[in-house]
Amino acid sequence: MHLSRWFFVLILALSFALLPGCQRSGEDDIARTDDGVMRLGRVEVVDTVARAVAPSNRPLVLEGLRGSVHVTGANQTTADLSFVRRGRGDSQEAGQSVLEGIAITESGTESEYTYTLEADEENYAAVDIRGRVPGQTTLRVDRLSGPVRIDSVGGALTIEHDHGDVTVRGAAAPVEVMIKNGDIHVDFRTLPAEGDMLLETSNGDLHLGVPAGAVAQIDAQTNVGTIRTQGLSFSAERFAPINAGARYNAQLGEGGPTLELRTQNGSITLRAVAPASADTTTVSESATVPSGDTVMAPRPDTVPAADTVEGDTTEPDAPVPDTTAADTVF
Repeated sequence: MHLSRWFFVLILALSFALLPGCQRSGEDDIARTDDGVMRLGRVEVVDTVARAVAPSNRPLVLEGLRGSVHVTGANQTTADLSFVRRGRGDSQEAGQSVLEGIAITESGTESEYTYTLEADEENYAAVDIRGRVPGQTTLRVDRLSGPVRIDSVGGALTIEHDHGDVTVRGAAAPVEVMIKNGDIHVDFRTLPAEGDMLLETSNGDLHLGVPAGAVAQIDAQTNVGTIRTQGLSFSAERFAPINAGARYNAQLGEGGPTLELRTQNGSITLRAVAPASADTTTVSESATVPSGDTVMAPRPDTVPAADTVEGDTTEPDAPVPDTTAADTVF
């Protein structure tokens, strides 16, 4: 009995010793931005680490932690990157401690070159990545969250994370994007002749721009939302309502890669963009070809009840009426 009492006292003492750590994210450790967004840590400490590598035709991989990414392709042989490290805490000293716990590890093999970002306290740490890479770099981004923007990178792109919009401009090789929450915008300056592609978000809109005259097979589906085409001519189309959304299969030209577009909750837009000129490597929103705006959505009498969340997608698709009228709703 005496031994049990001492054991109880020891456990109680340990609990009080650990209590400050458990209260790390208490009221005094919460900050708000000007627009009311809450963040852990009232004080942010920031520094920038510059790194450079010659990928030598190897894929470049950016993985780990949260933070934004903005990478631009350029006429150069090295990847010049800036890593903006951010540590937060309830004081300057606490923020500096978090910052010092952020590690940027480089590792290279014959098959790829990787930057891995890690932190002792992930909830209080973030790293933003900025820089320029060789124009034909193959790039893979695999992070926790944060917006991603890739401009004028002509190699294959793979982007995967949980939260944050993804914007790709001037793509010229297969693109694969898989995220949970956020919009996806992808514009091709030239569509590759082969290599199937997937653009997928659970919650968000999809925007795909391809040059007029591109050759591809389209497989688009949303469970809740509309499907819209702008300025594209299809040789074949099939459309079927699904839940409060739709599935759309179409052919641009003859053959070509399959472009698979998937969103659970959001709308899909397919549009024509003007081909890039000889001295231009990016395609802007203003380059959208405005003709032939067609909106596809379930008719009011085909939308299921609000509590319907699943539908049979194996039923034969219904042919889309042949029409070129603008703003036509199916």
